[in-house]
Amino acid sequence: MRRLAGQAVDALPPGLRRRVRAVAGRPGPRVVPLDALDAALAQATALMGTSPAHAQALLAELVVAPPEPPPPDPFSDAYRAWTWDLYRRISGRAAYDTAHETSPFDLPAALARPFPYQSGSLALVGRDLVARGHILDTLAATMTTATSPGGRASGRGPRVVEFGAGWGNLTADLVATGLDVTVVELDPKFCSLIAQRCAGPGDLTLHQGEMAEFTTAEPFDAAVFFESFHHCADHLALLRRLHDVVRPDGVVLFAAEPIQSLDYPWGPRLDGLSAWSSRTYGWLELGFDRRYFDAALARTGWAGRRVGLRARPAETDIIVAQASGH
Repeated sequence: MRRLAGQAVDALPPGLRRRVRAVAGRPGPRVVPLDALDAALAQATALMGTSPAHAQALLAELVVAPPEPPPPDPFSDAYRAWTWDLYRRISGRAAYDTAHETSPFDLPAALARPFPYQSGSLALVGRDLVARGHILDTLAATMTTATSPGGRASGRGPRVVEFGAGWGNLTADLVATGLDVTVVELDPKFCSLIAQRCAGPGDLTLHQGEMAEFTTAEPFDAAVFFESFHHCADHLALLRRLHDVVRPDGVVLFAAEPIQSLDYPWGPRLDGLSAWSSRTYGWLELGFDRRYFDAALARTGWAGRRVGLRARPAETDIIVAQASGH
């Protein structure tokens, strides 16, 4: 009963969850007002280069004070204005630009030891391996392939497009398994890293550019977002565009995305790590309430179902979406 009660509390929106835990004597993360954010993040910033696991543990102990309530319609222009105002206040930037979505790292060092291995943290590496393994297993169970060998070039495996591949860890898994993989990645340094570390036997095609602008002449069997969809500035437009990217009976995986219980339908996340990332790099760290994301999928012609693992509910939470008629 105690475990079930804990799970019920965990499923509450963050603000309500903190109040319930406070009554139970477990207040949870420290609430930091926006004008005190820099001071609160300073210690984590100092540790991030040498001890990222320690830094993330510190960031887990704080949350940005909730802003004023958003407009009631999460699909309205007024709501989007509220979202971008909150982003500006958290990030300290005058406006969002995709040029912010780059990661400073040493390319030769990353080729020898990419993240999360370079962190030296067994916990971080373990979570990443579990998440990637669950993606591969889910793809195997859900991805449709051509019904006849004549439907695709001889020797080609299933075709997958991965959006926002970053360090290329999942890309390496997919290519090594023999899939035909196209990567859409904005950061040119990440493109160089992926090109050098993700060798066959599968085919690899790299497309440097924004995921919302990607087009293809031949639709894919599957599209995968692994901790990347929440960086898209216009997620509704991207969801609509995906119908032209995957086959009518294809699948889209939203893996390890922050689709959870929130105090608002969608917008910049207020947890310490997300606030630190936005403040430090200007990254867009959106979060989506589960009910809102279901509504967004339905509005754009998709139907989703959750495929998770109990052991790691955040890293292994995947929504598999198909066109509504399939």
